[in-house]
Amino acid sequence: MSEEVRPADPAPVEDGAIPPGEKSIGAILFFVAFALRCFYVFRYRYDSDEPQHLHTTWGWTQGLLQYRDFFDNHTPLFHILFAPLVAALGERTNILDFMRLAMVPLWLVSLWCVWLIGTALFSRRVGLWATVLISLLPWWFFCSVEYRTDNLWTPLWLGAVATLVCGQFSKRRAFFGGLLLGLCFTVSLKTSLLCAVLAMAVFCTLLIGARRLGLAGIGHILATAWPVLVGMVIAPAILISFFYLKGAWEPFFYGTIKHNLVPDVDAKNHPSRLRLVFWIALPFLLAIATWIAHRAPDTARALRRAGLFLLAGMYYTALYTFWTLLTRQDYLPFYPLAMVLLAPLLIAGAHRFLASRAASGLAGVGVLLIILVLGGRPPWIDGTQREREILGEVLRLTKPGEYVMDFKGESVFRQRAFFYVTEPLTFVRMRRMILADTVAEDLLAKRVFVVLNQDRWYPKNGARFMTENYLAVGRMRVAGKVIAGKPVTANDAIRFDVAVPASYAIWADGQAIAGSLDGSPNTEPRELTAGLHEFTPDAAHGPVAIFWARAAEAGFKPVVDQVGWQDFR
Repeated sequence: MSEEVRPADPAPVEDGAIPPGEKSIGAILFFVAFALRCFYVFRYRYDSDEPQHLHTTWGWTQGLLQYRDFFDNHTPLFHILFAPLVAALGERTNILDFMRLAMVPLWLVSLWCVWLIGTALFSRRVGLWATVLISLLPWWFFCSVEYRTDNLWTPLWLGAVATLVCGQFSKRRAFFGGLLLGLCFTVSLKTSLLCAVLAMAVFCTLLIGARRLGLAGIGHILATAWPVLVGMVIAPAILISFFYLKGAWEPFFYGTIKHNLVPDVDAKNHPSRLRLVFWIALPFLLAIATWIAHRAPDTARALRRAGLFLLAGMYYTALYTFWTLLTRQDYLPFYPLAMVLLAPLLIAGAHRFLASRAASGLAGVGVLLIILVLGGRPPWIDGTQREREILGEVLRLTKPGEYVMDFKGESVFRQRAFFYVTEPLTFVRMRRMILADTVAEDLLAKRVFVVLNQDRWYPKNGARFMTENYLAVGRMRVAGKVIAGKPVTANDAIRFDVAVPASYAIWADGQAIAGSLDGSPNTEPRELTAGLHEFTPDAAHGPVAIFWARAAEAGFKPVVDQVGWQDFR
């Protein structure tokens, strides 16, 4: 009797290959990440940096020169690139939604770079899961939704890393990697820290691999790497030349470098004891990198994996040690590299503890991240309403070419009366008597009748002047003041002082009222000069105010029973 023929055992999965069905799970999770991202474009609250960057971009569409004609403290490539889109969209209240949508291609480029790095250093499977999981990581997800320079900076940085570590290292590859690093500088000068850490990581990696490489191998790598420096200088040189030829070198240098060089800006949240983090962590980072290199199957991947770990670890710890003002967007270049390193551990852990159900375990990690995204920012809360209302009021109250007063550019389509953005760096300079609070003078000099109705970031003297001479109408305040805080009777003379010359209506009981103004009948809005005036109502009224005539004609009504700042959130 012939031997029974049994079906052959399933072929073992090739090391690093993506098992059957896992591609589908990854695709579903990625589709969910993409859908969530598009959804949160219209729901996630606007960060204060977003209108600042949009205002700067808008400035380029008006023929204004960044740093000279309006203040900004970022390098300009991001704003220049998106200026044509802002010009095409025009003045609209929901423009930030469109600009956030324009971030989606940059997000996809970042994910593509993660895929390339993960695949080159480990396997296609690692590349898949690193890409899927970083797309859902809440700390990276929400920040990458926003319209900010960091979302161009991050894919350029990841592109530079991918160029340098994927494929055989050559002078051509080194040049293009350097070119991308140079473009990073034209987007954010935080690249200086990245490049310093990159140089340290390369040096330490060569030390770790010295036995494998030998002097000849190290010499070959260094001889091949020099085009990185050539590529790095091209974009910054072009940028510097442009502003120099425009006669704007000094404002460019001040805005991008000098203004940002203020020590101990964030001492409360970033105490000095954290300045030791890098040096304490360095021996541990080197030990782990050595272990990673020892476990790699060949010299090339040993150096690249160890180098990537050192790059990510050194950057994270260097932020705490050397950077004076820490913000959540500073970590955007870190998370993708960390996920490339974490993905192999998650895959190995899933195989060890779940065996044949490893794909389900990895899918579970993705689902957990989705829950964290939804829980971190509930989708039923619309966080974008405030900015749309601000823009709506600004567009109703002002005309092109007029100035407003806000913190960082919340009015987007109008220039700010006070030249500098009012944020921590500016306030530290004011406290140290480096910059003066000229808000009141600027409001008068530029005939500003509309200011943002929130005093969190206004200098004290400027805030006091606006409290006394501007009335709330919603998200904004307009020129006006309460001249009689209590009810008045007919023929009661009300004497008041005007600090902001403008056309005013006399306002009480929700409407303009009649009476005698400076000795003559007053039934229509009148231009009031700076100085003392007198109004006598024809009838009894509640509290009386002067109210900017254009706001009254546009249907706005002032808040006269609460002269303080409302800060409607």
